[in-house]
Amino acid sequence: MGGSASKVSDQMGDFAGKWNSRDVKGSQTDLFWKIVSNDEEDFEFKFKENQLDYVFTSDKIMLNLLPGDTGKRYNTLQLWRDAVNGKTALPILDVSLPGKGRYIVMMPLGEPGVHLGENHNSKGSHLIVIKASREGCVTFNDMLPTTKDETDDFELRLSLIDQAFMLLKGNAPLSECGVMVKEKATELGVEHAVGIRQFLVTMINHLPDKGGRPGFILRNGENVDVASYGTPASSELTKMIEDVFTNGTLNIHKMIQSPENNSVMISHIHGFLLSEVPECMNETYIDCNEILKVKREHETMLNENMEPEPELDVSEEEDNGCELRRQATVTAT
Repeated sequence: MGGSASKVSDQMGDFAGKWNSRDVKGSQTDLFWKIVSNDEEDFEFKFKENQLDYVFTSDKIMLNLLPGDTGKRYNTLQLWRDAVNGKTALPILDVSLPGKGRYIVMMPLGEPGVHLGENHNSKGSHLIVIKASREGCVTFNDMLPTTKDETDDFELRLSLIDQAFMLLKGNAPLSECGVMVKEKATELGVEHAVGIRQFLVTMINHLPDKGGRPGFILRNGENVDVASYGTPASSELTKMIEDVFTNGTLNIHKMIQSPENNSVMISHIHGFLLSEVPECMNETYIDCNEILKVKREHETMLNENMEPEPELDVSEEEDNGCELRRQATVTAT
């Protein structure tokens, strides 16, 4: 999936060239914390001022605020704003780590699994993970250059996707899924002993304004929107969720869209349960394991090419019968 490791390395090299050609210098984390607000705001000026248009070129990006659902306004930073303000609609796992911050794994709004193609049975397995607090590291997109700490954070987020899938496969009680999930359950009058698969169905059924922006559509293998209101749809929704998370033949695939295809201005790793990645995703999605491999190999190469520290010869020498003294000499390397 996503081409060979050398192809991914070449793509990342191209994006690194574009990123580093900008007049604005510094890490992704430094820039994100500097220019991204927790509140609703138009983003076009900051986006262009910091030359993010050098790398993010998709015409799907909505920089300025548009009318959204339930009175909100919506743009490319909505995913971040909802997460950091505790308003994620479909949380699955909420984790807070000292020194690193808070992370949320969720089912996305919009049309989960849409890029799997029509009549695909795994759209109900679509999860994403996102940073959800103003601490530690954060990235706009993990195909771009990252610091060692940012790469470590990328690897951590990959592990949280795995953790969330394990919770869903085991139908873990909501008490094991973190603070945001438990708060959501209390809000909806659901006991914390209820399983996370059942609660996912409940959250989807209670989503407001599914036909608004960003809205919510979840299509099953027959291309029917099972998220629609009504008892027949609810039973089909339950069946879809149960089928995909109890299918032991499916494997976890973790991917991101590269910057020229990405419409959301914060890194969000996609996770799916699949027998194989559909061919229709190969041009726009990249395997995260390949990205991580390239980053770690680059780190190793940099470490190997670093100049070693000079060694000091601290042997004592006699100087024409005078008392011994210690002489430091630099050894050639």
